[in-house]
Amino acid sequence: MSYPSPGPAGAPQPAAGSAYSPGGPYPQPNLLGSHPVPGQRRNQGILIGIVIAIVFAIAGLVIFGIVAKSTGAGGFTWGLIFAFVPIVPVIALYLWLDRYEPEPTKYILFALCWGAFIATLVAIFINTEVSNLLEETGSGGNRSAVFVAPPVEEFAKGSVILLLALIRRKEFDGIIDGLVYAGMVGVGFAFTENILYYGRIFSQLSEEAGSNAGFRGLLFLFVLRGVLSPFAHPLFTSFTAIGIGIAVRHRSTAVRFLAPIVGYLCAVLAHALWNGVASWASGGGFFVAYLFLMVPIFTGLVVFALIMRSREGKMIASRLYDYVRFGWLLAQDVPLIATLRGRKALRQNARRYGAEAEAAAKAFQQNATDLAYLRDKIVRQVIGPEALETEKRLLDELRARRPSVPFPPMPAFAQAAPQVAGGSYPGAPAPPYANGSPGVPPQGGYPPAQPGYPPGQPGYPAGQAGYPPGPPGGQGPPGGYGPYPPSQ
Repeated sequence: MSYPSPGPAGAPQPAAGSAYSPGGPYPQPNLLGSHPVPGQRRNQGILIGIVIAIVFAIAGLVIFGIVAKSTGAGGFTWGLIFAFVPIVPVIALYLWLDRYEPEPTKYILFALCWGAFIATLVAIFINTEVSNLLEETGSGGNRSAVFVAPPVEEFAKGSVILLLALIRRKEFDGIIDGLVYAGMVGVGFAFTENILYYGRIFSQLSEEAGSNAGFRGLLFLFVLRGVLSPFAHPLFTSFTAIGIGIAVRHRSTAVRFLAPIVGYLCAVLAHALWNGVASWASGGGFFVAYLFLMVPIFTGLVVFALIMRSREGKMIASRLYDYVRFGWLLAQDVPLIATLRGRKALRQNARRYGAEAEAAAKAFQQNATDLAYLRDKIVRQVIGPEALETEKRLLDELRARRPSVPFPPMPAFAQAAPQVAGGSYPGAPAPPYANGSPGVPPQGGYPPAQPGYPPGQPGYPAGQAGYPPGPPGGQGPPGGYGPYPPSQ
């Protein structure tokens, strides 16, 4: 774990009257508070990780034992094989969606294991007990499938997204993060549930008409669940995730409280409709409902997720241009961070110089992306004054990493720049550039082509000690990192 550096000697001090003035309401960037001993923090993390792994292992053994007892050894084996088939492509698609700020692997695995072991264990226990009360034993019944399973399962799955949003409240950035975790917990839940369903139908039909009939029934059910609707559980839980994602981006207490509840109710409704169709519709009716219910909902969610990711890139560009305005970031760097094409161009160019250069480029992009998300929280005023210390650390790291990054020529990706007001950030005047002339330069709002972006380009005056130079013209205050709270 890293901590904020005290800053270089002679680092700029806050301007008089700024939000960072001594005695102001916010902490100073160059002052360090008390910190726990790093070794203690690391040991606590290892201990927590071991406890979580043990809990998941026990839950996994229990749930797999229950499923194996219900399906038999042959059914469990075939169910496990067929349930695993759609996992890899579905997970890959969700990770592809999360390209700007990938979630840490440990939290991805946590959500996946929660869905596979904890959520399924809770759901199978409650669903079985309620089915017994309703005298719908055996493979279940229509009433429990429609009125009991959806609220129970969506609560069991959605609770981990809420838990991660609370644990990672400083890093949980909104809807895209919620959708990724919804995908992981949904995939895990579907994996274990599919083992149960595939194993049951194989065992039942094999006992009645032989193993060939059991295998044909298994293939038919695999087409319905593994081919036509592998996204069913992730899709339903996505509504809860959207509600939680909306909540973390708003200051309003009403929105923060009601959005997750509304999302959960939508998840339950969609799940109940799907289970109702699967329980009561005939073969032809099922496919009609699939085409006119599941496909439109799924298509709409895909379009929504792509729009959210596009808006994510524009938000990153907008917030980074705030730092361009205050002289802490070069405008040429923004499209390398805020556009997928620019990010790819930087990494491909860095790869030519070796693994170390590529790692530096990736770290630079991740550092700047984290800074943009933090700035967005500051603008929305959903984070406290402790953000100043984090902002200082991220800017120091960004400044330290930039010299080790090999930057590509600008023409390779200039046309991929996001179009925002004034050629920079929303509501800002067109920035002046190296030649001193204001307005929008050629090539989509970016400076003329350069062979790279070394610090101290001609036309960029020397900055204050220890800080990167910024573009000439309208500078922000000599100290601090932008208005806090921001002027809107």
